[in-house]
Amino acid sequence: MARYREVKEVLLDYPKEVILKDGTGLTLRPIRDGDEDALHAMFGRLPEDDLWFLNHDVSDPGMIGEWIGNLDTGRVVSIAAVLEGRIVANAVLMRKRFGAKRHIGKIRISVDPRFRDRGLGGWMLLDLINLAMSVGLRILVMRLVRERDLPVIMGIKKLGFVEEAVLRNYVLDRAGRPLDLVIMTKRLPLNLDDF
Repeated sequence: MARYREVKEVLLDYPKEVILKDGTGLTLRPIRDGDEDALHAMFGRLPEDDLWFLNHDVSDPGMIGEWIGNLDTGRVVSIAAVLEGRIVANAVLMRKRFGAKRHIGKIRISVDPRFRDRGLGGWMLLDLINLAMSVGLRILVMRLVRERDLPVIMGIKKLGFVEEAVLRNYVLDRAGRPLDLVIMTKRLPLNLDDF
């Protein structure tokens, strides 16, 4: 059986280089102190609809500063995609340290609109899947809004995510219209040799 690694040990594998569909090379690395302005700028380039469905008000630079200042890699691993010193995407793996859900990781990925449809979101998702397997997680969860995230839902199904549940009329768009929340899960092998 494979040995699982601590998150701090896995983060030593960074930085990593990726090449997008159009040949653009980017660096994936953990978010760190000093990234506050670059991360705030990346979120500032997202459409308002993207921001609406996030869990926190990332338009507030103080919130981002607090988030980075309090990063606990045992609970949250935040990876940046960087091009020429500019953050163009952020992928987050969240998990519990203790209890009945400590084997589950939740994933959120945000990509600058200028870098969408070029494979960056897929690279970041694959990186988080690898990271999750390395630290022994067994289930990954993504929460998506069917009416706006259908291309993402179709894409992650190709990576083995399945539609676990649909919460009908669960979230509201900016105009107050109810939308369906789709809970997608991926079960990870218990042994890295089984992947």
